[in-house]
Amino acid sequence: MKTITCISISCMFLLAGTVAWGQGTTARISGTIKDTSGLPVVDAAIQVTQTATGLIRTATSNQAGSYAFAELPIGPYMLEVSKAGFGKYVQSGILLQVDSSPSIDPVLKVGSVA
Repeated sequence: MKTITCISISCMFLLAGTVAWGQGTTARISGTIKDTSGLPVVDAAIQVTQTATGLIRTATSNQAGSYAFAELPIGPYMLEVSKAGFGKYVQSGILLQVDSSPSIDPVLKVGSVA
């Protein structure tokens, strides 16, 4: 009976360790960039900065205006979006927590014409 109990307890610790390992310590930010008329903005430059460490990641919006940053370390972030002909979009105070995945959909306003 002791052998069965020891094996059962060992299996429980192994299972608990596997569950804890799978939780991870990363998060994700994604969204769609549009102009004020609701059309997608293609090839917009997107930069996400972890404000506590200075970590910077960059991406470009696709044909649908979508973007995604996966596996970001948890912490505070700032999102910046720019595209020629549009004003710059900046959003700070984004706090990523474990397994969170906020959707941020920037709207770019037409900039001044030179």
